[in-house]
Amino acid sequence: MASSRQHLDALTGLRFLAAAHVVAYHVYHLVFTATEAPPGLHGLIGSGYVGVSFFFVLSGFILGYNYLERPPDTREARTAFWVARFARVYPIYALGLALAAPAFLKGLHTAWAVEPDRVWRESAALVLAPLLLQSWVHWTALAWNAAGWSLAVEAVFYAAFPFLAGRLGRLGPKALAVGALMAYALALSLPGLYMLVDPDHTGGTASAYNSGPWMLTLRFNPLARLPEFLLGILAGRYFLLRASEAPRSRPVVLSVLGVIVIAALMGSPSLPFPLLHNGLLAPVFAALIVLLPRSRGGVARVLASRPLLLLGEASYALYILHMPVMFAWKSVLKRLGASPTSAWAVVALLVGMGVLSVLAYQRVEKPAREWIRAWWTGRNGQQPVTTGLQPRG
Repeated sequence: MASSRQHLDALTGLRFLAAAHVVAYHVYHLVFTATEAPPGLHGLIGSGYVGVSFFFVLSGFILGYNYLERPPDTREARTAFWVARFARVYPIYALGLALAAPAFLKGLHTAWAVEPDRVWRESAALVLAPLLLQSWVHWTALAWNAAGWSLAVEAVFYAAFPFLAGRLGRLGPKALAVGALMAYALALSLPGLYMLVDPDHTGGTASAYNSGPWMLTLRFNPLARLPEFLLGILAGRYFLLRASEAPRSRPVVLSVLGVIVIAALMGSPSLPFPLLHNGLLAPVFAALIVLLPRSRGGVARVLASRPLLLLGEASYALYILHMPVMFAWKSVLKRLGASPTSAWAVVALLVGMGVLSVLAYQRVEKPAREWIRAWWTGRNGQQPVTTGLQPRG
């Protein structure tokens, strides 16, 4: 199993690419608000929200890979599992809240004079966000540190996983195929129903920047995103069933999957936003996640290279911290009278994000995770469950 774990390095590199896609999406829309790009590039960058769907599938896969053969099915094992997950995601999440707090509080103060009702609604995030509950309420999902909404969703996944692992870990190939089809159908059923009923009366124009309350609920509610996570767990189970197979090159299959993803992203303005946002590409992501670790050379080797490994390990910090950094940089540029779209400003922002994410991973995330685990060991006389490859929150 140790050698098999080493092959998962390719997924760490892929994790960075997905996080970078999300970052590019936010930089493009929030920094380059007046910039027009060619249609294909606009679709490719403007569909960065799809990266979160990839992360939901990846989280299910990694947890399934690491725990399905030894599910945390006792009270002690479940608690240890939850402690390990908390140690993995919360320190950087808390740092993101701290960095975003000044801008969030300033925004509430500024809006009080003109929109007191909105201030009252969004101020609920002051309680909900630290508890990872903000995604249950559509008007607080993006409040404070907007990227944190997916962590509130992941928290539900983590809470549910120990109770799912025992059953899903016993499924055979046929049951896995049926389960995967059911999970995918369930993932698309709510978006499909939304498009059919159109409760927000958008006339089919729902998007990331045209979302009524029903669309916001569909996008951020943990239960609506659970099928993507389940599909990832089933992919992890399938991977374990095929673990004895020798790695081999799959250039054609991987190329086809890559072309499907890129074509869908480039053509995203023509695809239904509710479906694309909530898992339309989830089976393709699951296939990539299953095939890449057991592929030789080529793309897998590049993704497992040392630079991409480091960036992949720091990708969670990049994901959580990039929006506070971006807004802070825009504020600095405004005071300097400089344009945020100038070449030097963009390069400085991207380099700064990368450096900060690596430092946060090395100086905050890893030490805090080790401290929490050491504290748990000393308190209970046992080590919480740990894994070879940690899922990103």
